[in-house]
Amino acid sequence: MSYPIGTPFGRFAGLESLLIYPSISKVAVRLALVILGVGAAMSALAAPKVSLRFTVWDGDESLKVLHRVVEQFMKENPDIEVKLESNPDYTTYHQKMLTQYAGNTAPDVAMMDPGHFTALANRGALLNLNDFMKRTPGFDIGKYYKPIVDAHSLNGNLYVLPRDIAPSGLVYYNKEAFKEAGIPLPDGTWTWDFKERPELKEKDFLWVMHKLTKVGSDGKPTRYGYVSGWPGLFADTLMYSYGLQPANDNQHPTKVLYGSPEMKKVYTLLQDLTLEKKWSPSSVDVSNVLQQNTTSLFVKGKVAMFQNGIWEVPNVRRDMKPDSKEFFDWDIAMFPAYANGHRGYATGGSGYCIFSSTPHPEESWRLCRYMAGPVGMRAMAQAGIAQPAIREVALSDCWIPGPNTPKEQQWPHNRIITDTEVQYVNFGPTAEIWPEISAIMGSRQDSVYNGLMKPEEALGTGAIESQQRLDALLKEETLPLFNWGYGVALGVLIIAVVLFAVYWPERKLRYTRRQKKENAAAYRFLSPWLIGLCLFTLGPMILSLIMSFLNWDMIRPAQWRGVHNYTEAMTEDPRFWISLKVTAYYTLVSTPLGILIALMLAMLLNQKVRGIPLFRAMFYIPTIASTVAMTLVTRKIMSPDEGLLNTILYNPIFEKTLHLGSLLNQWSGTKPGEHVNWLGNEHTTMPAVILLSLVGVGGTMLILLAGLQGVPQYYYEAATVDGASAWRRFRSITLPMITPSIFFTMITGFIGSFQVFTQVFVITNGQGGGPNNSLWVYMIALYSNAFQTLRMGYAAALAWVLFLIILIITLLQMQASKRWVYYEAEAK
Repeated sequence: MSYPIGTPFGRFAGLESLLIYPSISKVAVRLALVILGVGAAMSALAAPKVSLRFTVWDGDESLKVLHRVVEQFMKENPDIEVKLESNPDYTTYHQKMLTQYAGNTAPDVAMMDPGHFTALANRGALLNLNDFMKRTPGFDIGKYYKPIVDAHSLNGNLYVLPRDIAPSGLVYYNKEAFKEAGIPLPDGTWTWDFKERPELKEKDFLWVMHKLTKVGSDGKPTRYGYVSGWPGLFADTLMYSYGLQPANDNQHPTKVLYGSPEMKKVYTLLQDLTLEKKWSPSSVDVSNVLQQNTTSLFVKGKVAMFQNGIWEVPNVRRDMKPDSKEFFDWDIAMFPAYANGHRGYATGGSGYCIFSSTPHPEESWRLCRYMAGPVGMRAMAQAGIAQPAIREVALSDCWIPGPNTPKEQQWPHNRIITDTEVQYVNFGPTAEIWPEISAIMGSRQDSVYNGLMKPEEALGTGAIESQQRLDALLKEETLPLFNWGYGVALGVLIIAVVLFAVYWPERKLRYTRRQKKENAAAYRFLSPWLIGLCLFTLGPMILSLIMSFLNWDMIRPAQWRGVHNYTEAMTEDPRFWISLKVTAYYTLVSTPLGILIALMLAMLLNQKVRGIPLFRAMFYIPTIASTVAMTLVTRKIMSPDEGLLNTILYNPIFEKTLHLGSLLNQWSGTKPGEHVNWLGNEHTTMPAVILLSLVGVGGTMLILLAGLQGVPQYYYEAATVDGASAWRRFRSITLPMITPSIFFTMITGFIGSFQVFTQVFVITNGQGGGPNNSLWVYMIALYSNAFQTLRMGYAAALAWVLFLIILIITLLQMQASKRWVYYEAEAK
């Protein structure tokens, strides 16, 4: 039997043998087709998927939504696997992105915002998205809100595809509070001025704030009229609506504008409303007195109006579900315009960028476009989390409540104003050098928020300091490049000098053959340690010394600065001498005080009483406890109104007899009748940190206890026979005999105190500085320059200055020890 060539079997029937046995031919062909199909399927399954790392700072509800969208993306793109990572600590997120890129461990796609992308874009860390957009059919960047697109662009190039825009001029208001006060609900026509205007009634924001504030019989507010999400938000809103700007140019600032009379007028109003009139809680009231965040104050009815961005909606919905006991009717309104009708609001916003280090740029663009496209935006909008950056999506029913919107998602009803506010938004300076300028200015602004300084003084001083720093940073942009060949030569020279210094004294020594063999064997055994010393100790030290003469962020090419890093610290950096002063204060108080208390404990624990090992363990355990945990506990203890420390100090019994609270108020500048804010007052922050350091005296106590137990008992017996008193025995026997232990603890204590970091970092929530730079210790300054602004060269110079300071102090202590440290072996 034969098969026509045109038939299916005929097409495979080139071999005559297959045609002779048709049944065998059918089986063979079918088997071949099955094998080919299985092979193709296995090949498809075996094809490696492209794996993308996707990092965001979203947390909680936002992260749940992102997980769902990512899962949907992977279903539609089976060749891509996405690993979603979250770093919800916004204060350190961008710093980690910089350091990850510098360490070649950056993600493929990452969340980014206008205030931080420039630092990465200028370093070549981000891909320009213009080319991706041009070759993507149907993609139209014109559909996105123009302000958020412009804010994520640099020199005409888009580096971050916007996901959302977040105007923060939204006032959440309690309708029941308005009805109770007899005030009509906000209709968006109210305005504000620098003084209350009762004649305008509900059209005047200050009058509304005043009328909504309720005061108890003790004169303290039981409900505030208004609170902002954070103090700087209120200040920025007043600033922008008054027509002011923090700098003369957002992308290339050359002048700081905080020192103007108009700016001081704005901050004076803020201080008056929060600290004098008490119509709004101050930052101290929120964090330390009320012990709540601003959102919970609104939800619990302790404030009638609450300003923040739309991102707080999920939190409000979660805590106030319709038909629950906690629920009250609420909505949002636009923050009032200034009296002349001018509006201006600070805004946030974010999007997704692609790191230039990604090996999969096209797949990263697909993920970026999907997450920052209609699908990703609708998911976030339906959860009430983010206002879509595409306007037509922001005007659809996924964002604006409609008849089909579920009941729980109908609040706030007036969400259309989020679209209206976009035309009034203001993005702050986005230049990469601005975070450092903002940090200098921020410490002075905190002094205004806390009432420690008047706006005229704080803003005037802060503007001068930040302008000087801005001028210095702008000069660095023209520095010449550094030739690393010279650096390598210098490193080799330093190593040669060290080796020469080690071996030169032994050049004339003659060794026997046996000694040479023993020396060779010794070097072989020591070689792992010597190699480690050179690679991990001496090498990094030489590199840091070279870096101290450079301007280098470990990403861009290094620039030669010479000794200017050191001269900048001595003459230009306004906070260098502050850091030395603050650190010296801490060192000179905490170290001697810690040794004194440790010595007292050691003497108590050196007694032969029952259960003494248990007491020794109890006093030593805090030393090995987590410093972070102990610091958090201390923050709670030092809370102004509810903390244990103030509860004791302001106890009526102690107040009547010792007047401790009154004396403390006079010293700290706290108003009579109020409790001192230990961690918010520039006079008490450092004493609070010093008290915290005493928790760790257990280690010093153990060393001194060992010294006490090494004193021969017959000395005391002889002195007792001679009639010496207890004080004389301590002064003439105990103290001299334990001077080696005291000297050791003093040396290590001074070195450790100069490097204090963790306690201050935790107390200030990772920001450092504290009120009026009262906690700007040296290591915080070094950390800030090295890891927050990536000024590695300047940070290296600061590290070497600290090394020299510690070395000089240690040498002076060792020289002085010859006069007071007693070594029994030398006496013999």
